[in-house]
Formats: sequence, C-alpha cells, structure tokens
Amino acid sequence: MNSIYENLFRLPTVPAFAQKNFTEHFLQADKVMLVMIALQWFIATFITSISYDTYLYGFVGGGMITLILVFAYRFFKGTQVMRALVGIGMMLFSLIYIQQHLGRIEMHFHVFIALAILSIYKDIVPVFVAAATTIVHHLIFNYLQLYEVSLFNMPVMVFNYGCGMDIVLLHAIFVIAEALVIGYIIKLQIEYGVEQNRSENQILGLNQELSFTSMHDSLTGLPNRYNLYSQLKLMVANANRYERKFAVLFLDLDHFKNINDTLGHNVGDALLKSVSHKLKSMIRENDIVARIGGDEFIIVLNDFNDSGSLEQVIVKILDAFRQEWIIKNHFLRLSTSIGVSVYPDDSKEINELMKFADIAMYKAKSEGRDQFSFFTSTLNAQVHEDVQIANDMHRALEEREFVLYYQPKIHIPSGKIIGAEALIRWNHHLKGMIYPGSFITIAENTGFILKLGTWIIDETVAMLSRMQNAGYNDVHVSCNVSTRQFQNLHLFSDIENAIQTNQIDPSQLAIEITESVMMEYLDVTLEVLKKMKGLGIHICMDDFGTGYSSLSYLRQFPINSLKIDKSFVDDISENENNDHILLNTIIAMGQTLNLNVIAEGVEEKYQMEYLKERGCGYYQGYYFSKPVPEEVFFALLEKNRSI
Repeated sequence: MNSIYENLFRLPTVPAFAQKNFTEHFLQADKVMLVMIALQWFIATFITSISYDTYLYGFVGGGMITLILVFAYRFFKGTQVMRALVGIGMMLFSLIYIQQHLGRIEMHFHVFIALAILSIYKDIVPVFVAAATTIVHHLIFNYLQLYEVSLFNMPVMVFNYGCGMDIVLLHAIFVIAEALVIGYIIKLQIEYGVEQNRSENQILGLNQELSFTSMHDSLTGLPNRYNLYSQLKLMVANANRYERKFAVLFLDLDHFKNINDTLGHNVGDALLKSVSHKLKSMIRENDIVARIGGDEFIIVLNDFNDSGSLEQVIVKILDAFRQEWIIKNHFLRLSTSIGVSVYPDDSKEINELMKFADIAMYKAKSEGRDQFSFFTSTLNAQVHEDVQIANDMHRALEEREFVLYYQPKIHIPSGKIIGAEALIRWNHHLKGMIYPGSFITIAENTGFILKLGTWIIDETVAMLSRMQNAGYNDVHVSCNVSTRQFQNLHLFSDIENAIQTNQIDPSQLAIEITESVMMEYLDVTLEVLKKMKGLGIHICMDDFGTGYSSLSYLRQFPINSLKIDKSFVDDISENENNDHILLNTIIAMGQTLNLNVIAEGVEEKYQMEYLKERGCGYYQGYYFSKPVPEEVFFALLEKNRSI
C-alpha cells in the first residue's frame, strides 16, 4: 500500500541543482496564467453579454479576481502562494460562468479544463487548492440557491434545475478524481524536469571540461596559445582605453632537450610542471603566464609603469631559474633566456608582439643564454645597464671597489668640525667613480642594499676606531640606513657587533634615518631606535621637512638631531627678505624640542651667515667641503685642531 502511495502520490523532491530552472519555470507560468485570467475576464464580461444580461456580474466579479492576482504578483511571483491564489482565481471564474449562464450544467466543464490548465505549474498545491475551492463554492451556492438568494438582481444558481446535496457531492467526487489524475501527471512532469535538468548539468559539465581542455595546456594546466591570444585581445582593448602599456616576455628554457634526452620525458614533464608553478607564483593576479608549446612560456605583465618595474620581475625570474631544482630525486641546474616586447611601443598587433618577443629571446640565446633582451633598443639598453649594475655590484663588493667618502659637519658658532657623514662611492675598475644616485635604487630594488648596508656600517665603525686611535674622540661619524635595512631583523645586532669588534665609543656613531622610513615601519623602527639609543648611538632624522613631519612623532622618537633638507636651504635669498621662508619654522621647532639642528647643502657664505643669525647650530655642504676620502678628512681634522 505504501509503495502504491509513493508511486502515485508522493511528489519527488526537487534537488538543489534543479531549483533555479524550476523557479524560472514558475515565474514564466505565472505570467501565462495572468494573461489567461485577463482573457477570461474579457470573455466573462463581453462575450457572454451577447446572449445574456449578466455582463455586470462578470465584469465586477472577474475584475476583482484579476486585480487581486495582478497585485499579488508583485509580492508573490514565483512562489507557491502565487500558484495557490491563481488556482483559486481560476475556479472562481468557473463560478462566474455558471452564474452568468443561469446554472447551465455545460459550464461545469470549465472546472475540469481549469484543473488541467493548472498542471502547467508542475506543482500539486494549486490543483488541490482549486479543487477544494470548487467543492466549497458549490456547497455554498447550492445552499444559497436552495433559499432563492439573489445577487445583481438575479437568482444565485449553481444548477439550472433543482438539485440536492447528492448532485453536489457527486460533482465533488469527479473534481477530486480529476485532481488526483492531474496530480499524478504533475508528479511525472517533475520527475521528467529533474532528470532533464540533471542531463543538462552533466552536458554542461562535460562542455566546461571540454572548453577548459581546449583552452589550457594538458600538462601544466596553464593557458594555451589560443587562450593567450584571447586574453591579449582584451588587454589590447584595455591598454587602448586607458593609454597603458603591457609587456610580453617570451621564455625558453636553456638546454631543455638535454634533460629530456638524458633523464627521460617523465623528468622533463615534471620539470615543466614545476616551472609552471614557479612562474604562476611570481606574477600578479592581473598578469598572464601561458605555455605555448614544448619548453616555451609566455608571461604578460599588465600595466607596468617603467623599466624599473620590469627589471625587478626579470631579475627575479632569472634568479629563480638559477636555483637548484629537485625533480624526481634529480638535482638539476637550469636557466632561461627571455625576450621582451612592449605594447604599444614595439607594435599594436598581437602577432607582431609575439614575433618581436621571440626574436628578442633568440638574441638573448645568441649572446650566451641565461639573460634577456628587449626588442626596443632604447629600453633594452637602459634595462640592460641596470641589470649589469645589479650583477656588477656583487663583484664590486668582493673586490673592494666601494669606498666611503666623508663630508664634514661644522659647528656654526665656532667653525669647528664636529663630525661627518659617510657617503658611499663606487670606484669602478672600468667606468671610474660612480655616484650613489646611479646604483643605490637598484641595490634597494634587488635587495643587495642589505649586504651593502652592512658593509657601510662595518666600514664606518672601523673608521671611527682609527679616529679614536688618532685622538679624535670628540668627532662623530654618521651613516645612512635605508628602508630595506630596517626591514632586516639583524640590523641592530650588526651595529652592536661592529661596535664591540672595533671597541669604539658608541656615542661617536650616528645613524641617519628619513621620516618615510620611520612612518612606514613605525612600531619596528621605534623599537630598534630605542635599542640603539640605549647603546649611546646618536640618532639623526635626515631630510626633515620633506616627509610626514609631525611634532607628535618628533617627541615620540628618540631623536638627537634634525637635518634640514637642502631644498629649504636653497630658499635663502641673498638680497631679499627671508622672514617668511619655511626654514625659520624648522629651526625654531628644533630649538623648541631641544634638538640639534643641522642644515645640509650649504654652498654659499650668505646661507651660512643667515643660518648663524637664526641660531642654527650646525651645517654641512660645499661651502666648507665636498665629500672627501678618509685621508683628506683626517687632514681637515688635523688642520681644524688649531681653531
């Protein structure tokens, strides 16, 4: 009995994957049923008025039903509530037709037609609600007909001849029977709809799988050539719209054929997978990495700003390939050659960009592999020079080509040398003297500044030791510390070790740090500076006034000196009134906070005289001396002893 009930009457559950399709079907069905309701209102009002004088009843009754359902649609469309209300509305139209036609029994066929129409919903609820509505309104109207009640000046009728409750109940049995049959049909509709949706989902999944396979490399899962070209078209449109550039990097692994030939294709395939993972981890989300065949990869760097940003990525890729690769228990040494083309500088055609990057890659291979080449001659020369400098700095450090020069700091009231700033120079064996503006930024971008910064600290402290041995115990030397160095957790220990190794007085060492470094790593910087101050090291804020300058930060940090940036010193005029220049405020601020104030970049006598007049304590600049080698600085100190 239970199995019969389940087979005939229990409706299948609509699974989650089919809910969306069923909801869309219900929304569409609601619209169809509202159109049918409106059509029935028209029939009830106008067509029946041709033969019967009952159109007012049809107009008012049908209008109320139609307007209520239209109003309900705004709030309940697609829901079971709406479907139930439509079922009730359909059956009430049956009542209107019967009443309009004075109870003619033929109009009862509309009940069965309406029930069949409701099967469009694939929901049993509106069918049984409609059946119940039919039975109830027959019971009520049969009772009203029995007592000859009138409505709209006509007798209420459910049949056009006298009938008892037996006829009403018999009619109810037919309605219930049809509702059950329709319910079974709806059950089959739902089952068919669910299975159809399941099949569609399976086909969709298969199509998506086929689509992914057609657009991606089967070995690495990276976009293939076709996919790459599709994405490049979008990049071209975006670059044209916003006037931006993108770079195409063509990578080819060096001597990959030897790996395949000697270790087998399984090792070669595993290596290609590892390479793809490595490249994906090195690019941004809006960049592209693709494999276009064999050991050839394409990287597209979207929206790069300048050659410097390209340089960082290229150097990072080359360094990554130079590391040892462990593939299936084999330790491999690998390198890659890279060719670069730029949109729109080199071409606005995708095929040409790819060809130019390929040409540049072969140029890199012809020049010895494990390097890159730009198709654009100007950019190629610039970036090559930067990369050459980056590579050459390692050699220069080992061969001691870097040297420190010292620019004296002068006590303005007495004119005596009280210290110096250590400034790095590169005495290149071929190019001669190279100034920091040509290599410090590259050192910071590549991370070499950490090694170079440690060397500068060691050399500065060693020079202080030589000064102490020479009897200059009241002169300090400062060195600059960059942002990258403050990110290094070993900075304080490096300084502490250098002091202990050379056994110098820490008070003769000064650290110069810019405002931007302080603000960018506030907590870490504050902690390190406090530890330095605890050793007795002098702390100087460099380039003051060009960054975040805030009194609250000046009071928070353990600072001994403010160094006024050269741009403010340049504001001093020899012949005009200088009362309103910002330099005056900075000097007054330093004095208020009881800090030593040092003006840098002083080149003229009138500048020094004005600083003296304003009460600035110290200066450095070409007016006294440019940065000089250590032996010259010692000579200046010796000469200065007599002052």
